[in-house]
Amino acid sequence: MTTDPPVLGLVAGDGVYPEYIVRGARRRTPELRIVAVGFKGETNPAVIPLCDAYQEFSVGQISKPFTFLKKHGVRNVIMAGGINPKNILSLRPDLRALSVLMRMPEKNADSLLGAVITEAEKEGFTILPASTYMEEHMPQPGHIAGPPPTPEQWEDARFGMQTAKEISRLHIGQSVIVHGGTVIAVEAIEGTNNCIRRGGKLGNGKPATLAKVARLGHDMRFDIPTVGPVTIETCAECGVRQIALEAGKTILLERGRVAELCKRHQISLHALQTVEQDSPSPEDRPA
Repeated sequence: MTTDPPVLGLVAGDGVYPEYIVRGARRRTPELRIVAVGFKGETNPAVIPLCDAYQEFSVGQISKPFTFLKKHGVRNVIMAGGINPKNILSLRPDLRALSVLMRMPEKNADSLLGAVITEAEKEGFTILPASTYMEEHMPQPGHIAGPPPTPEQWEDARFGMQTAKEISRLHIGQSVIVHGGTVIAVEAIEGTNNCIRRGGKLGNGKPATLAKVARLGHDMRFDIPTVGPVTIETCAECGVRQIALEAGKTILLERGRVAELCKRHQISLHALQTVEQDSPSPEDRPA
């Protein structure tokens, strides 16, 4: 008696994150079938040949992607990769998405994705954490790459993490740029890289710190903060010399390349615990 292979549904946004999910899933379960939904102008084409089935839709469609996933026997789904916030503002919803939008008092990225998850669950889908198959890419507390932070940088890292947690609680963004205990830039709809550029310009060449966190009470089924080589290169261009990530809640992509770039550009990269967790112990503090 033969049984059908297990099936995983993937909602693939931009960047390389969806590729990491696919490769991690196949390492863990080689016989797994992966059925992916992508979005026009968003999904990285590199993920397409890695999947057993793929179809692309417009941002704002809900009904047709659900139908496609059901057709292929999908029950478990991972949402990986983001959608450009500007596209969220200009989306063209289908009738089901329009109905969802009309019931929502707030229309920020978190509430929109949360509403989509609710609709998916009504259809019988189980949305798995976006960290599934990615545990090895989520740094624990400690120094990761580049030079050790100075005492001044360490203070900015702690201050930046606390500030980023507060703005994330308000659904504004998940990153801030700070220097000398002063907030230089706060991430909003423009995204992290543009926040870094704005912070670099406003900082007027000062060696700033990027602090990036997950929102308080963050739903790990979507939008996990991610850092990769592009983040490091953008920091290098803009005078950011330290990056503090939230330990255990941030995805670090292409770690080898990231380490190389941090060493080359003398950027200190480390992961810290936050106020949601136990207070950092002396061992957690970067040396």
